[in-house]
Amino acid sequence: MGLFGFGGTSSSKVQNQADIVARYQRLRPLRLRLNNKLVGRLSRDVLNKGAERLGLLRGDTFVFDDEGQMSVLMDYCIYDVRCEGRNAVDQYLRESPPDPDSEEMECLLAMQHATYGLVVVRRVERGIGCHVENLFTEESHLLLDTGLSQTAQDGLILATRVLDFGEFVTTSGVALPAGILNDDQLVEWQRELRSGRHEESLDPAVLIRQCLQSGASENVTYTERVGRTGPKARTTPSRTKDSAQQQRLLARRNAGNATTNRRCRCGSGKMFKNCCGKR
Repeated sequence: MGLFGFGGTSSSKVQNQADIVARYQRLRPLRLRLNNKLVGRLSRDVLNKGAERLGLLRGDTFVFDDEGQMSVLMDYCIYDVRCEGRNAVDQYLRESPPDPDSEEMECLLAMQHATYGLVVVRRVERGIGCHVENLFTEESHLLLDTGLSQTAQDGLILATRVLDFGEFVTTSGVALPAGILNDDQLVEWQRELRSGRHEESLDPAVLIRQCLQSGASENVTYTERVGRTGPKARTTPSRTKDSAQQQRLLARRNAGNATTNRRCRCGSGKMFKNCCGKR
């Protein structure tokens, strides 16, 4: 078995590796563009529903303890908030179906069948990604993510949405670290998970909220940018009493109040003050 589980000569293993990475690099920017399109189609009602389920809505105001939670909300709204039984991906496929044989359709189908769960890093491949195991299904996959390959450790558990492209999987762009466990702890976790009820269609809001409450979104740097909020996703600070740390991190009304100006997480290439911060 080779690096990616293939047999054959060393040269064929290297070629397989190169082909898989090349395919990932070709599909990734296309999927990110689709992601931004889907974010732009989200209605205020969908955003409100998602924010309420994740505990990010206070009154009619979105409140983020850190900038990463904005990406978490957009991801959840795209995949898990449904109108008439359809999420944003389903609706896009219904209204604007691409060529059935196109790579755009390949990305959309992977997004349509994405599942949310817990994965544990079993082995890191530097510069490529990680070999991971799904703690719900106990299936093993090659997760391609060059950023994660530089920061992940064996035993790291991630709460994330997984998109399956056959030879490899990717996250939807928002992977929340849920801690590092040793082998004995992982066995205990799996025993507990098997004793409960898990369905692929299960709303992951409870799991996401638990990760957010533990501060998981503060401890990860996203290399897979999630789309910008759009004009209907205005954020303002909460007036309730929070901890000093939360008050410093509450979303500002506009970019003029921001203490730092960095590239926006939405992937637009613009600075935060001139992109999502302006909204």
